[in-house]
Amino acid sequence: MTDSSAFHSIKLSGRLDTSRVGELETRFYAQVGAVKKAGDVALLDLSGVDFLSSLGIRLLVTAGKMLHQRQVKLGIIAPGSADVLHALETSGLTQIFSFFDSEEAARAAL
Repeated sequence: MTDSSAFHSIKLSGRLDTSRVGELETRFYAQVGAVKKAGDVALLDLSGVDFLSSLGIRLLVTAGKMLHQRQVKLGIIAPGSADVLHALETSGLTQIFSFFDSEEAARAAL
């Protein structure tokens, strides 16, 4: 995670499925939990994610709830994979969260 002003970047990559979610959960939730100040912005970069299962979707939803409770804005950098984007669209997450093509676009909008 890198901090710049009120922006906190969290990058995920690879497969977010049963084989990896367990190992990622503790570290990921610690990074999300570190963003505590109301009005700050968490930028979740999914550009390196190439597979997203329902467990990966649960990870994102839980993070979104954690941040919302603290009044932290969430911007998601869209995945490069069409399959991952399709999973996000099918699950309805593209209607709930703000997605951006790049970190620069997210910073400008948020």
